[in-house]
Amino acid sequence: MADTLFFRPSPFLDPGPTAQPDGVAVLHLKRDLQIPTLLREQDERQEGYDEGKVTNTRFGSFPHSTLIGVPWGSQVRASAVDTGSRGRRGKGKASKGGKRKRDEEGLEEGADVKKIKKDAEVDEDSAMTANSQGTIPTAKAAVTASTGFIHILPPTPESWTTSLPHRTQVVYTPDYSYILHRLRARPGSVIIEAGAGSGSFTHAAARAVFNGYPSSTAPTDPSIHHQPHGKVWSFEFHEQRVSALRTEIHDHGLTPLVHITHRD
Repeated sequence: MADTLFFRPSPFLDPGPTAQPDGVAVLHLKRDLQIPTLLREQDERQEGYDEGKVTNTRFGSFPHSTLIGVPWGSQVRASAVDTGSRGRRGKGKASKGGKRKRDEEGLEEGADVKKIKKDAEVDEDSAMTANSQGTIPTAKAAVTASTGFIHILPPTPESWTTSLPHRTQVVYTPDYSYILHRLRARPGSVIIEAGAGSGSFTHAAARAVFNGYPSSTAPTDPSIHHQPHGKVWSFEFHEQRVSALRTEIHDHGLTPLVHITHRD
């Protein structure tokens, strides 16, 4: 019951005017290419970018600091990010191993190159010290690149369907629209889904039945009519798919509306 009493609004249902931290955003690169990303203020995976959390695309790199707080539909310019430093922090041995390999291959380095690498090793040692102390290095301000841009859009079941990670066959928009129509799904309905798969229909069904969030302060007067809250009861036999979908449902703020059960 705890997951129905404490919740945060889902960007799939109420995105608000701007992109928010810990919410999902869709990066629109072109008509048939969109990338969903979970916006983070800090690089929780410690990938080593000086700019903090970064999403890399074919049209450039986009630090999340340049995406958070931006109005939906805005064009965002790419940033000049040193993508070669990804994963460098905390992996000093691998970096030194790579240097030894280059030396063995007989590659000569000029003074400028050696100075850059020395500075990088100093930055790496500082970052490793900070990580060992349990702190996250302060991200530096992003610098706009000369080329590349995307548009940032709020997530919808339609955009999620076209960009989600495929774990099995996907139910696409025309199909789930027809299914929901035949089910007469409406706000407050309860839907049972046999086979969650990649979660495409799950997201569409959650939006269709959404009728507000359950409240922890229900009226005590029995004469007051309680507004029915929609619910999606989803069943999936594949354990890995269940685990991945539960994580997505949590990250997308749909936990109060969707309950996933691992069973056939």
